[in-house]
Amino acid sequence: MPKISHTLTDIQIKRWISKGEAVAKSDGDGLTFTLSKGGTATWVLRYRVQGGRRRELTIGSYPDVTLAAAREKARALRASIDGGADPAAEKQERKSRTAAAWTMRELVADYREKVLRPDVFAEDTIYYRNADIDQVILPRLGSWQVDKVTSIDVVKVLKESGRTWLMTKRLLTSISKVLDHACGLTLIAANPCTGIKLSALKGPRPKTRQRVMLENKELQSLLPGIDFIGRENALAFRILLATCVRGVELVKAKKEHLDLEAGTWWVPAESVKTRAGFLVPLAPVVVDWFHELIALSGDSMYVLPTRRADRSKELGDVPIGRTTLWAALRRAFERGDMDIRKFTPHDTRSTAKGHLMNMGVSREISEIALNHTLKGMEGVYDVREEIPERRRALKLWADYLVGCENSAPPGRDGEANVVRLRRVA
Repeated sequence: MPKISHTLTDIQIKRWISKGEAVAKSDGDGLTFTLSKGGTATWVLRYRVQGGRRRELTIGSYPDVTLAAAREKARALRASIDGGADPAAEKQERKSRTAAAWTMRELVADYREKVLRPDVFAEDTIYYRNADIDQVILPRLGSWQVDKVTSIDVVKVLKESGRTWLMTKRLLTSISKVLDHACGLTLIAANPCTGIKLSALKGPRPKTRQRVMLENKELQSLLPGIDFIGRENALAFRILLATCVRGVELVKAKKEHLDLEAGTWWVPAESVKTRAGFLVPLAPVVVDWFHELIALSGDSMYVLPTRRADRSKELGDVPIGRTTLWAALRRAFERGDMDIRKFTPHDTRSTAKGHLMNMGVSREISEIALNHTLKGMEGVYDVREEIPERRRALKLWADYLVGCENSAPPGRDGEANVVRLRRVA
């Protein structure tokens, strides 16, 4: 290697630093001293690789790397470059590999911060996704490097979770969502969950349980004595049945969202599965039920505040638990207090849907009553909050329920007082 004639001295470098002016001075053979206006002094090696492409490599900061040390580093790098190496590209590759060496725990933290947010997902979705993460994903894969997780590892986690078919499906979705986030961060090239089939692990999917539509005689049996589950629970059940909302939407209802004079209840987006707020028209009898619940709720901001002193002491003003009402009904079934078919929370909605259809309410309006998103152009262009057809349908349904509670329903399903409600043009 020919002898290099160096041009810089320590005295020059110190003089430039004391002046504080930006400079870039060559020491020969590509080694350059640079000083920014902010006072950052660095050594840069400039060179060309095969094909004439220009490269730059920062080899240290001054005075951490002295002039003599910078020359020694540059000499060694020059030798490798002459042998065909590209140290700048190698450094970038090492940097990329280090950035990609995230653990699953670090990935989950980033996913929670950026993706699993209440402005993006419904509370239930966040709750169950976090449950899968905390109960399975982190305990089994938390310390693993993300790019080392394979489809075989995911299958092993699913098998060892000991969950039912549907719960395993949810767990697979949770793992896949987290690893999708890794793909977005370019930590991995492909999601290892792709191609995993639950049918191969657990056999065919179990048949979906058919929804229950409580019949007239069952409503007549249930509603007159429903107060035995507690007055607040009974009022909540009546409202849930009459308004067709989901259980969590009623649990989280705040007084500020009720306009009982106008007969409306606004359900905000953060309480809704579809992340879109909607207006529920309230029949007069439902307004009366809300008035009574509010009187029983005291100073709480919630229509249904927690009744547990320990929960209130720990968390402050919070609503009842999402399973409180259904736990009361389940206990009643276990005691034999209700001589009707067992039903689930969602069966209140299927009950309402069936009776609305039987009473002549159109399929479209019954879907709107349940706050289902309409398909096609109707769903795009009809952006009304207050929908008169929905108010009339829910009034008809509430009157029907009152008739059942008074043991005087309007005839057999759909055979009396039928008012066919359709959309107006």
